[in-house]
Amino acid sequence: MDIKQVIDYVATNDISDLHLVAGSPIFIRKNGKMQPMGEPIPKEFIETSVAQMLSPIQMKILKAERQVDFIFSQGEHRLRGNAFFTNTGLSACFRVIMPSVPEFNTLGFPSFVEEILLSAKTGLVLVVGPTGQGKSSALASLLQARAKHTSQHILTVEDPIEYLIENNNSIVQQREIGRDVLDYEAGILGSLREDPDVLMIGEIRDRPTMASTLTLVETGHMVMGTLHTNTAVQTITRFLDSFTPEQRPQVRSQLASNLSMIVSQRLVPQSNGEGRVLAFEILTMNYAIANYIRQDKIFQIPNVMQTDSSGQMILFEQSLVGLVMSKQITNEVAYEYATDKNQLKALFELNNIS
Repeated sequence: MDIKQVIDYVATNDISDLHLVAGSPIFIRKNGKMQPMGEPIPKEFIETSVAQMLSPIQMKILKAERQVDFIFSQGEHRLRGNAFFTNTGLSACFRVIMPSVPEFNTLGFPSFVEEILLSAKTGLVLVVGPTGQGKSSALASLLQARAKHTSQHILTVEDPIEYLIENNNSIVQQREIGRDVLDYEAGILGSLREDPDVLMIGEIRDRPTMASTLTLVETGHMVMGTLHTNTAVQTITRFLDSFTPEQRPQVRSQLASNLSMIVSQRLVPQSNGEGRVLAFEILTMNYAIANYIRQDKIFQIPNVMQTDSSGQMILFEQSLVGLVMSKQITNEVAYEYATDKNQLKALFELNNIS
């Protein structure tokens, strides 16, 4: 068995993830479910495979830090990899990257999301959700659309670079952590001198990155980024909780003034068992939400979203109900993925769903 054959198989069979663990079969993730494939593999197979994929610098990082992120290309296939050590020795996991950036209107979001985000010139846009739920695809799609329909300087800071975005009518420059820039904070602060119209931050993961993000967006730039949170409220709370109590009033003011939209997304199993479908939550900033952020009444935000009449707010449970009513997912799946099961139950009753 050769790792190149494994990658060809994975990349051409609608498989999202590949896991290599010494002493276990190769595991793949398809439609969100883990499945074993073949016989247990020896540690030598993993060591040889990883050595073929890493540059000398990446190999030094792996030995020194005991883990490393990387991108591996094989023909038209691209995979985001992570090699790391465990109790069984060297392991590796890979996320398959689609060969081209998908069109945003094919992802399943309401049309107003693209309309707002293509025309916006300033503000903070956050795309959130657990790992493997399509955040990178959504952001790359938005950036590709902006590059095509506008003439701008689009700058990204990523760890590592996943999708390669074409220039089209814009300049698109993608910087990779470790290769092109030291870390996210340095990349964000450096962008102040690089004249971007749009900056995309691959992952807003800690307080320095959050502080730098807020500094940049206050200068009138359009900033997009991802967080590993599940809902709009969790996202705002994560930002605030990352700062000291003394700093939070200023952060609340910055978020209230500069936050434009939070898009939360999950891929949930379809009722026909043939794949996954997008469920989402959309928060679009308005006066009421900004006021509740300033007043530290974040818990009131879901009420604003539920009663909003603009057509630009959608709670996650409302999205699930829509998928149930269109028979794309089952009631059971909706309950499994709901963040507020009591609210989902109430929406089911309101829509006569049994």
